[in-house]
This record gives sequence, structure tokens and C-alpha cells, in this order.
Amino acid sequence: MGTFVIKSWKSGNKPVDEQGNYVHIVGRNGGLLAWLLSRLRVDPTTRIAVGIERLEFTRSSLSGVEARLIPLESISSTYYGYHKPWKTALSIVLLFGLVAGSLMREPSSGTIGAVVIGFGLLFAAAYYLLNRTLTLGFIEHSGVVSGIQFKRSVIEGQDIDEHEARQICKLVQRLLEARQRRMQTPQPQMAQAQRYG
Repeated sequence: MGTFVIKSWKSGNKPVDEQGNYVHIVGRNGGLLAWLLSRLRVDPTTRIAVGIERLEFTRSSLSGVEARLIPLESISSTYYGYHKPWKTALSIVLLFGLVAGSLMREPSSGTIGAVVIGFGLLFAAAYYLLNRTLTLGFIEHSGVVSGIQFKRSVIEGQDIDEHEARQICKLVQRLLEARQRRMQTPQPQMAQAQRYG
């Protein structure tokens, strides 16, 4: 599963698009080239849309589209998670610290060493903030996992946190429970047919 940047994130207790979806999330590949392709409307995307009947999981690329239409009653659970790359950020600080430490041994290059450690701290902080990943997914009764990983989009200005992912999971669970109740409630014509049958 690749990591995408968030292009669009919509969810609500009322439909958020013309198709009647309560959740509509679109992700694209990261990077400047992918952003330019999105401006031309030919960018590869991954899309999750959840309505009252089904979940649609669509991946499009330059070579085609693959879509999965999953009835809500086939979903057994939802999940979300958040990963913060603190180990990598710490490794960056240590690496720059070693370089700065070797430079600071000589009195003439102490200022250069201080600049190197300052740059290392800034680079590690930027890496940490821009590479946090959010995972959102759905597990079917058959065990198939449909998930997506997002990271912050600097260009689109989208930064979604685990609170918003949790809200999506709760919303999908409510839609699933409502769907199950509708399926268990006998329809008026069915009830009459059973009574006279």
C-alpha cells in the first residue's frame, strides 16, 4: 500500500456529494510531478466513497481504473492509525550532530559546526512534520483489507489527524448499523405476504 497525499477529504452526517455519499476521500501520489498531473486532471488517484448502500474503493492510474464496490453489510470492521517517524527524525539529528561535533573540534570551524547542527534540527523537524502518515481502512468479512495511507499535503494544505479518521470510522459504523436495521425490518408488503401466505 503506497502513501498518498490528501487531495480532498469530505465527511458528514448528511451527504457530502451529488451521489449521496457520506464520506468522500481522494488521495494522489506525492510530489511536484503528481501535482502538475492533478492540475491537468490526469493524475493517478485513490478514492474512498461511502454511501448508505456500499463502499466504493477506486484506484486510477494513467493506464486505467480499478474499482471495488463493497456492500456495507460485507464490512466487518473499520480501522485507523497514525504513525509519526520520530526514529528517523532522531537519526537525522544524530547524523548532523556527529558531523557538527567533528567540525567543532577545531576552533576555526566552530561556527560552521553550529550552522550544521541548526540545519540538522530544522531538517529533522520538517521531515517529522511532513512524513507523519495516517492510515484509514475497512476489513471485509472475507478478510480482504481496503485501506489507504495518507501524509500531509503541503501544496493542497490538507493535514488530517487521527481525530478526523476516527470520526470517519464511527460514521461508517453508524451507516453499517443503520443498514443492518433496515435489512432486518420487514417491509410492509413482505409482512402482509407472510401473514396471508
